Amino acid sequence: MAEKERLTKKERQERERQRRKEQEQQQAQKRKRGNLRNGLITFVIVLAVGAVLYQALVGGTPTIDDPILISSEEAEAARDAAGCEVLSEREPLPEAYHVDSSDELDADAVYTDTRPTHSGPHTVSTHPVVTNPSSQISEVSSTHNLEHGTIIAWYDPDQVDRSTESDIGDWAELLTENGLENAPAGVGVMSSPYEEPGISSGQAIAFRAWGTAMDCDEWDETVANAFVAEHYGERGIAPERALAGPFPTEIVDFDDLDDDDLIDDDAPEDPDPAHDGGMDETEDGADED
Repeated sequence: MAEKERLTKKERQERERQRRKEQEQQQAQKRKRGNLRNGLITFVIVLAVGAVLYQALVGGTPTIDDPILISSEEAEAARDAAGCEVLSEREPLPEAYHVDSSDELDADAVYTDTRPTHSGPHTVSTHPVVTNPSSQISEVSSTHNLEHGTIIAWYDPDQVDRSTESDIGDWAELLTENGLENAPAGVGVMSSPYEEPGISSGQAIAFRAWGTAMDCDEWDETVANAFVAEHYGERGIAPERALAGPFPTEIVDFDDLDDDDLIDDDAPEDPDPAHDGGMDETEDGADED
């Protein structure tokens, strides 16, 4: 009190102004810290919501909750509309010997039936299962995948636009990621562009299973699903089709046909039971999806 009494009125006013100024500065700093904290929280919330929305819109491969069902009549109508032609029906080439490297095989000389081939000699190892490669995969190594029950949809990039290329890759990925796959054995649903030497029929799409070739003028997903339902794994005649496991009817199937209609009891068995199954990747490698 003694000190206050010694201060003049002007000095006391100046000290009070200084005190208020300091309080205002402290409050301003407090508000600034609060705004920064709230801004950070808002940013995190927006980022999280954005991530959820992005995942919902772009996301990963969808899950097939209910089987994709096709009637045989619907499949036939779709094949007609897409201009499809069966070039080979469960008739593999007579030879299916193995080579260590694709460089050891003259594909033009041994694949005499149709291109891309549906069977014939191939590398001792399978091609890694790919669903949407950026460039043409090896025909020689992927023929071994066909021998294990795989389905391949080849397409001519000069006749198929980018959107359709994406649709083909998405279709292959959807089926493969939802159960039509035994990756270590090179079994799955694959797709690839085919530029060299070109689809021999001149058509845009070439579906292949072991011994079976069907080419179409245009891409149609019903046609593709029906081809899988009829020729994948145990429903085809691939010698090592057992590597595909039981046919996954919970993923894709005909709604008016059953296994008795689709499984060929006279299909050939693996001529070499001691075969290792082609579990190792071929030296050709794989293109990234």
